[in-house]
Amino acid sequence: MAYLVRRERRRPKAEINVVPYIDVMLVLMVILMITATAITAGVEVDLPNAAAPPSEATYENSIILQVTPLGEYKFADDEVTYNLDDMVDLVRARLEQKPELLVLVGGDKGADYGKVVELLSMMNQVAGVDKVSLMTNPVK
Repeated sequence: MAYLVRRERRRPKAEINVVPYIDVMLVLMVILMITATAITAGVEVDLPNAAAPPSEATYENSIILQVTPLGEYKFADDEVTYNLDDMVDLVRARLEQKPELLVLVGGDKGADYGKVVELLSMMNQVAGVDKVSLMTNPVK
């Protein structure tokens, strides 16, 4: 018995294989993510100067906190430096006696900005101060 073998012709597929393109795109995306983080890591910031009206704060109607160049915390009318927790407790005690007092924070130009922000945050969260103002020198 002879079998008749019929060969079918292969027809070319009219489809595009996208798997290699996906691989290339994933590699490019990883390279872009790595280089983007390296480029934006060292951005220099030049902050603008601004004139503000003078404050009516005095030693009698406000609590003036300062951050020294060494990152220590102190009251403006006192030379003793405190750690952050002690400063929060002292401010809270003064505000319990006189709740109408203003709270002003002044940071030395050479002080770590993170220390100033940490003091502002602790005054808001822990000491319960609703409004904390930053002190600056007037622009001449």
